[in-house]
Amino acid sequence: MITIDDLAKLAHVSKSTISKALNDRPDVSAETRRKIREIAKAQNFTPNAYGKSLRSKITKNVGVIFTREKRPLLNNPFFSRILEGIEAELALNNYNLVLNIIPQNKVNELPRIIRERHVDGIILIGIFNDLFVERIIAEKIHVVQVDPKTDIADFSQVFIDNEHGAFIAVQYLIEAGHRRIGFIAGDLRRLSFKQRLDGYSKALKHYGIQPDDGLIRSGGVDDGYEHVKSLIQHEKPTAIFSANDLNALQGYNAVIDMNLKIPHDVSIVGFDDIWSAQVATPPLTTVRVYKEELGSIGVRTLLRTINGEIAKPVDTIVPVRLIERKSVRNMIVPDDEMIHSD
Repeated sequence: MITIDDLAKLAHVSKSTISKALNDRPDVSAETRRKIREIAKAQNFTPNAYGKSLRSKITKNVGVIFTREKRPLLNNPFFSRILEGIEAELALNNYNLVLNIIPQNKVNELPRIIRERHVDGIILIGIFNDLFVERIIAEKIHVVQVDPKTDIADFSQVFIDNEHGAFIAVQYLIEAGHRRIGFIAGDLRRLSFKQRLDGYSKALKHYGIQPDDGLIRSGGVDDGYEHVKSLIQHEKPTAIFSANDLNALQGYNAVIDMNLKIPHDVSIVGFDDIWSAQVATPPLTTVRVYKEELGSIGVRTLLRTINGEIAKPVDTIVPVRLIERKSVRNMIVPDDEMIHSD
């Protein structure tokens, strides 16, 4: 019996091109589609039978697709913990993890694990452009996004409670007597940072403080140092809320280089609660994100979808918690009366 490998050799194309042509995919030219169909007919190959067997194949594999950014992704203390949660939950359910990291210059190409159905479903983590998303949707494969950078209604998604987390962080600063509060973040086109900015602004308004665009800095993943330095030099906030811990800790270095002290001269609050936040000097007050739980919920949602228990995309919001440490000065209570807790 002729196989798809045989057709690929006869047509001098890849197996994925054979699959696309036989399933009327739009990203194959009409001429190529016609040629492949003629060869399939001559060899008595049945496209529908192939498609049926492809769709019904169970691999017990789940793909996890990251996009690689400036910093090596698996060295990122946030994403590596999400991956730990994914791996543990898959093991509990007797599934295998197939990890695929896509460099930015390859972000338009679908990985082989999707094209050749090496997995039963995929979890997406990172930034994916519209073309990549459209191609995944066309493949009709089960997908869950974890901590999505853009909201995609076609996929189930697992969100951090970003807005509320930012609100309680800024609320904590305000109730400690701070009124001039800066905000720093990475690229505000990312959904998570945009939601944290919204939470920051809502907290200020809730307490009758008019948000000031001059107190906001945003940019790249490694710009925390420059953001904090700029705010202190030009805007002189008493406190800064950072939309992630990495930027907050970069800001620590800026404060030190300016011969200032945390929290006496400027207070800083972060978001994520990575390990480095606990051992910083002083330990960083931050919003704890339950990173392993994000990964675990992503897997449970995907497996329920694969098993037919979830018919339509669902959104899940994972709660956060403020962790009080020693990076915030209470402007109301004198320093010698302050009580800190971990």
